[in-house]
Amino acid sequence: MLGEEESPPFVYTIGLYGFGHPELILFATSQATAATVLNDLGELVRAGRILEPGERVALPSGGVHLLAFPESEHWLYAAHDLYGGSVPAMLVVPADDLVDTPGVDGPCAFCR
Repeated sequence: MLGEEESPPFVYTIGLYGFGHPELILFATSQATAATVLNDLGELVRAGRILEPGERVALPSGGVHLLAFPESEHWLYAAHDLYGGSVPAMLVVPADDLVDTPGVDGPCAFCR
């Protein structure tokens, strides 16, 4: 999980751009809950679904809205490093209360 004292914690995907899809970023949840939500959305993409900004997606952990996320280069460092340039992203916003996934947040191994 990334984030500092002046910004909320966040988690994002790395690898969806390889499927021709924007990466996904989720703020202000635990690492475990964010991983559950992002992995569920990632499985949809890997199965061939194209997620669109403005879409609402129902997941087992709760509904989410997807929004365009401009200026992702300020947030998705590892994805930009992997693909060698600016990578598009979508913001994942809970539409409902998400079901918490148990787990302990740890330090980020990739934080700058």
